[in-house]
Amino acid sequence: MSRGTSIRALLLPALIYGLLCPKLAGSENILAIFSYTYDSPYLLIVPYLRRLLERGHQLTVISSVTEMPHIEGVYHIRVTKLDMLKQEHVDFDYEDFALSKWNEAQLVSEYFFKCSKFVLEDPGVQELLHNSSAQFSAIILQATHTDALLGFSQHFNAPLLGIAAYGSAWNIDFLVGNSAPSVYEPIFALGYSPGHSLMEKWHNLIFITEERLMERFIYLPSQVDLYKQYFPGVSASIHDLRRRFALILINQHFSMGRVRSNVPNIVEVAGMHLDEPPVPLDDELKKILDEAKHGVIYFSMGLQVLDKWLPPGMLETMLEAFGQLEQQVLWKSNNPAMAKNFKNVFARKWLPQREILNHPNTKIFITHVGLLSIIESIHYAVPQLCLPLFYDQFQNTKRMEQLGVARSLDIMKLTRDEIVEVVKEMLSNSSYKLNAINLNKRFHDQPMSPIDTAIWWTEYVLRHKGADHMRIAEQEMSLIQYYNIDMVSVLFGRIGLSAVIVIFLGWKLVSLATRNVEYRLSVHMVRIT
Repeated sequence: MSRGTSIRALLLPALIYGLLCPKLAGSENILAIFSYTYDSPYLLIVPYLRRLLERGHQLTVISSVTEMPHIEGVYHIRVTKLDMLKQEHVDFDYEDFALSKWNEAQLVSEYFFKCSKFVLEDPGVQELLHNSSAQFSAIILQATHTDALLGFSQHFNAPLLGIAAYGSAWNIDFLVGNSAPSVYEPIFALGYSPGHSLMEKWHNLIFITEERLMERFIYLPSQVDLYKQYFPGVSASIHDLRRRFALILINQHFSMGRVRSNVPNIVEVAGMHLDEPPVPLDDELKKILDEAKHGVIYFSMGLQVLDKWLPPGMLETMLEAFGQLEQQVLWKSNNPAMAKNFKNVFARKWLPQREILNHPNTKIFITHVGLLSIIESIHYAVPQLCLPLFYDQFQNTKRMEQLGVARSLDIMKLTRDEIVEVVKEMLSNSSYKLNAINLNKRFHDQPMSPIDTAIWWTEYVLRHKGADHMRIAEQEMSLIQYYNIDMVSVLFGRIGLSAVIVIFLGWKLVSLATRNVEYRLSVHMVRIT
């Protein structure tokens, strides 16, 4: 065999291997930072990180100890204090949530301050920051509230990629320059009106403005202090860094009832967590579901909500209502012993939600309307009975009702008879199931799966070194330039000035005329006397 032939023989397998395994080409070193102290956001994040790892990228992940599972092949930096912070919030009870908006903002601000602080002061994180050889091609983190952590981007000179696990609100739009107040949504939806009358629009403008003030004067100052303390050598201000996100992946999709005018670097990836294989049913649960002659009602208030956070007497009322139904009820409860005297109620501290919803005998999902829960309801075409408690759950409920797949009840005013009546109406009215099936079809009719979409755009940003061309021009403009206020002032300045002059002259003429009349009357009265 000639030398040329032998070289070709070696190159051909290498070429074929390179073509069949493109994931190994362009491998990047990525730092992911998540200060979440609850497990539900990690349901979204873990499949995403695993896919990046499968694509050949190297990952360093900063997270809590207990909530973030171990991923083989990832270099984990565990922040033990984040787990202590979770315990502080577990100790809350129902009365702790009865706060004014400003007091609630102060409480939440303190929580996120601790999240950022515990990450930045962790010895493992400090060792990484002081490692002069450490280099990263991208920084992935939660998009909002822990702004001090944006300093990692400036420190390592790497683009920012955000994850919005709870969907979008006006603060996400602000980060990417999506300056369209008509599509803004509040962070805390309770008290926000979905109406379109003039008064409702004014109310909503004031509502969003109040939230902006809370962010500016309550959330940000403490984050700015941390940023200056732990990143003293950086040149950019935290306000500049907040507007430099190369990409934000938001956990929502237009088919779920909210069409948005997204800029290119906001990408909708609702359902990304469904890439993870579901936990199968055990024999006991499978038997209950298979043998439920009248169907199954699944009741869960989510992974994070504890029973003691619910209004007093709510769960007892729910149990009384379940006792009046002929359906089998599966209930995820922190206190399963409550249901021991009810033959048709089976309770556990944890249940495999996705496989329960996937079972053909599951008729209704009674839910707190958390984002992951409604995505799974849509994915498996199950109608919902919504019991919203806080944050985005009220907006989620309104959308599900508008789509015709849900009913809702006020958890502060629940009665046994009302619950029974609504459940029976949903079971007898086939429109809820038909609408759920249609919504399911729309949700699944996408060119790529949500996880593939997330990975493709993440690697797009990596390939194009931050993809600055994706960011809207507003990011580089002042507010006056973006809204053409300078041009507006040129066009309407003269008209406005003319109007002011006319109004002033008119007022002066009326004043002079009034004085003249008053003078004549006074002269006339003098003559009479």
